[in-house]
Amino acid sequence: MKKEDALKMDSIDPISEFKNEFKYGNKSPKDKIYFCGNSLGLQHNSVKEKINSHLYQWETNAVESHFSGSYPWVEIQNKIKFILKDFLGCSESEIAIMNALSVNLHLLLISFYRPNKKKYKIIMEENAFSSDRYVVNSQLKLHGHNESDLILLKSKDNTISEEYIIETIERNKDEVCMVLLPGIQYYTGQYFDLQPISKKCKEHNVTFGVDFAHAIGNVKINLKEIDIDFATWCSYKYLNSGPGGISGIYINSRNLKNNVFRLEGWWGNKLSTRFEMKKQCDLDKTTEGWQISNPPIILLDIHLASIEIFKKIGLDSLFIKSKSLTKFLYKGLTDISNYQDYFKILTPKNPERRGAQLSLYFLEKSEMIFEKLNNRFVIDYRKPNVLRIAPVPLYNSYEEVYEFVKELEKILNDIK
Repeated sequence: MKKEDALKMDSIDPISEFKNEFKYGNKSPKDKIYFCGNSLGLQHNSVKEKINSHLYQWETNAVESHFSGSYPWVEIQNKIKFILKDFLGCSESEIAIMNALSVNLHLLLISFYRPNKKKYKIIMEENAFSSDRYVVNSQLKLHGHNESDLILLKSKDNTISEEYIIETIERNKDEVCMVLLPGIQYYTGQYFDLQPISKKCKEHNVTFGVDFAHAIGNVKINLKEIDIDFATWCSYKYLNSGPGGISGIYINSRNLKNNVFRLEGWWGNKLSTRFEMKKQCDLDKTTEGWQISNPPIILLDIHLASIEIFKKIGLDSLFIKSKSLTKFLYKGLTDISNYQDYFKILTPKNPERRGAQLSLYFLEKSEMIFEKLNNRFVIDYRKPNVLRIAPVPLYNSYEEVYEFVKELEKILNDIK
């Protein structure tokens, strides 16, 4: 790996200028290089102005701001959905912007986990993200079941193949009522081909839901083609919408035509009759019927600010750079002399089977290596021995990737 190559690639990068639209550090040479966008994305320049404008609007117009003034609050959700539909490959009516990921997953499982005496088991990964596992465990208990009613997918060679998932569905078709998977596995960075799994689920009347927390804004998603039943995600990773940023849900239009049970709340009532304060909820016929509460306006508009930059750049351009940037990182890591003596890369080698993140499994001294790297880089350490590095195309450069690889190489040489 040569620095000249990195600098050349940065010089011809058509979206490199957008790095300046994100805030981080003090703009000092001492600032660490940020490779943790898979955990929390950086702040866009417009966020502070957005917050201040709403504080001023609240101050000057108060409750009238919901429906009047230069920027009525009620319009923000539709602005978000208009952009976000392209991230997901679905229609606006299939999206609602609401709550946080785990709350949304609970609300979705209330609607879509409908076990009976025969079919009641759930298939998910053995090493699913903890919050997803907690949600599923709670929902099992709610219906009088327990963790023994989970069918857990075990990884082989650090990945879980789609063939294995399909075989597991087929083998347990008489007992399984739901499959819950991630779009990208948070620990290994593996991207799943969901379409054949969806086809198998429909074949056996199994509900299929997906957590896109590590996929949205990171890889191309086409829900119309995949044809799953429901999904949720978070907005504070690759979407850069701030810590605890507002999430969203997707419900396939075919399920909107059915009388699917949902928990009801004021904001799930049709807007046209919401303020009539009826005793029975006049449920919105779109995915917005799953909303319960008045959404936090400032969080909504921070979310909007953060995704407007994607529309400005174009998703295709962004994903092209992402694949190139992570490929550059992968090659640099594997060019380190005898790297296999120190770490292995858990993330699939094939660029089509991953997003921005690479997960490095260190054979020894992982904590010490992390501490040394942490002097110059912000990266994610998952105990006991995995470092997750995510070069984000919006604000990371090829030169920064080069600096990371060279620093890691130096550390490894020092501990020989």
